[in-house]
Amino acid sequence: MKLNHKQILAFIFLLTLAFRLYFAFSQQSYSSDESYFHLRLIDYIKENKLPMFYDEFSYGGQEIFYPQLFHILIAILSLIPFALKIIPALIASSLVIIIYLIAKKITNDTKSSLLTAFLAAFIPIEIHNSVNQISIYSFIIPLILILYLCLMNLEEKKYFNLFLILSFLLPLIHPVSLLFIFSLVFYLILANTESLFISRYKREAIIFSFFIILLINFLIYRNLFLKFGFGIIWQNIPTYLFSIYFKNINLFESIYLIGALPLILGSLGIFFGLFKQKDNSIIVLTAAILATLLLLSLKILNIQIGILFLGIFLVIISSSTISKIYNYITLTKFSKLKKYITYLVIILIIGLSLIPSYFVAKDLPNYNNQVNSFLWVKENTPLTAIVIAPVELGNILTSVAKRKNIIDNNFLLARNTEERLNDVNLIYTTTLEVKALESLNKYGANYIYFDSYVRNKYNLTKLKYFEYEAEKCFEEIKNDVYKVLC
Repeated sequence: MKLNHKQILAFIFLLTLAFRLYFAFSQQSYSSDESYFHLRLIDYIKENKLPMFYDEFSYGGQEIFYPQLFHILIAILSLIPFALKIIPALIASSLVIIIYLIAKKITNDTKSSLLTAFLAAFIPIEIHNSVNQISIYSFIIPLILILYLCLMNLEEKKYFNLFLILSFLLPLIHPVSLLFIFSLVFYLILANTESLFISRYKREAIIFSFFIILLINFLIYRNLFLKFGFGIIWQNIPTYLFSIYFKNINLFESIYLIGALPLILGSLGIFFGLFKQKDNSIIVLTAAILATLLLLSLKILNIQIGILFLGIFLVIISSSTISKIYNYITLTKFSKLKKYITYLVIILIIGLSLIPSYFVAKDLPNYNNQVNSFLWVKENTPLTAIVIAPVELGNILTSVAKRKNIIDNNFLLARNTEERLNDVNLIYTTTLEVKALESLNKYGANYIYFDSYVRNKYNLTKLKYFEYEAEKCFEEIKNDVYKVLC
């Protein structure tokens, strides 16, 4: 039985969903510390019917400045059993449908669009950032792609109306909406450079979207800009972590995370679409790539998120190259080999995208041990307890244990982030008990978390000053939790 394109697309969607759910239900915990930050906001909304504006546990208590429309929607949908595992997987899997529609707009070719959808299902960097995670990017990326789809079809009323609605909603979800408005600027520049006609109707919609997104972002963050200036763009991230989050792009790492096929086919698609055919849809996506590169160079987007966006845009543009390959073969005496070309592309996708994505998903962090330990902390320590844990575990601690931490990755309004990071590192690495106690007492910390993750991070077998204790200042109350007695 020959399948039609809708059935094939449904199969790709279900395969993608099954892949994600398999890994999501293969472990108890989520695969990122950030997931627990989002989980905490969702749980708070469910309990209090309001967004969280003050977190009593993060940094010992601090204001939270984060758009929470995403969390409100997930809180409403979380009435469904296992919703927090299933819904993120469903939203992320929807990428294959959206990318199919964009590819169909670019190529007007079903076969090329289906192959592009299959390629989009397994982008290693996207898998790394979404599988078994509550990720804001799993939600924001489909919305941004729908906006690009609308931009390519603004002449149609339904797309025009959707474009305006999403232009309002996007900045209420995440400040990465700035990426979209930068891409609009680049689109107008490229269109003018390439003498591409843009109707007045379309130009006005673009200008409206630009200013409404900019205005809403300004209204949301105006107090932060007035208080901290433009430095707030870099989120108050400590210097050491800043150099990690915003390191320069490594070519070989990018090839692995994006996939060799999207890089090659996408680059060829840009060349032909921009310089040969002046294709409007390719110019839209090239503008998005330029905007991403700009934000990466300004260190506004961190390296992983930047590569994530680049990978998705290159996958979509790959549809143009795949279509051109088919068209070229049709014009030659090798036209009978078209089906073998399809098999070859499928094999390449499996070998260069699906298999690497499987290993990326398999190697995602497992926080089961930390979750179990922090549940124990919740049940066996006083509500006023302050627990020392590395910055990478800060959100898991506050979400699961419901206890105060010293530091986590919510740096934006945090106090003395540089000093706190140094103090936590010192507590784990110093050989001097007096230095450790000085830092512990500075924050009133009375518990230290010390498990295999911490040992591997700091290359320790045990805390060094335990060997030289002049008096009994630390008691092991669990195999990975120590109580401070002095």
